[in-house]
Parts: sequence; C-alpha cells; structure tokens
Amino acid sequence: MGDLNAKIGSIAVTVLSVTPISTGRHFALASVEINVDGIVVQLHGIRVMRTAAGATSVELPTFRDAMGQSRAAVVLPEAVYRLIGDAVGDALTK
Repeated sequence: MGDLNAKIGSIAVTVLSVTPISTGRHFALASVEINVDGIVVQLHGIRVMRTAAGATSVELPTFRDAMGQSRAAVVLPEAVYRLIGDAVGDALTK
C-alpha cells in the first residue's frame, strides 16, 4: 500500500470540451481531464455561469442526496479546483 501522506508531484488540467448551453445563468458545460502524476481522471458536467456581478463562475458537478439536498459529486483540493477554473476560463476566451 502506498504512503497516503506522500506529496503530489505534478497536476495538469486539460479541457476536453466546452459546450454552450442556455439555461438561466448557466451558459456552458465543460469536461476536463485531470492528470495527477500520471493518473488520469475525466470530470464531466462542470457548469459555467454568470454571477449577479457579471463575473464568470465555474462549478463542479453536484447531485441530490436522499433528502433532496444538493451535494458536491467530487471534492477536490482548492489548488486543483483553481486549476480547473483557470483552464476552463482560458478555453472560453479562445
């Protein structure tokens, strides 16, 4: 079994797709590939929306629990979440 406290060496986020949608504040759905030291995970259903202040917000996928509450489908470290937001934001400006 590996060391659970080992430091992560490298993280790369690649945007696989950004699909325009029109549902209220949401204006796109994105999919990304996260590579953590050679272990690759794809994440789909990332929502891109406009905030009340007009800024762009990137939200990770959610689901409804047994009580109907919206919950995060995946919990990531803040640094990885920021990488996803930056990568999706960059893809939107291209």
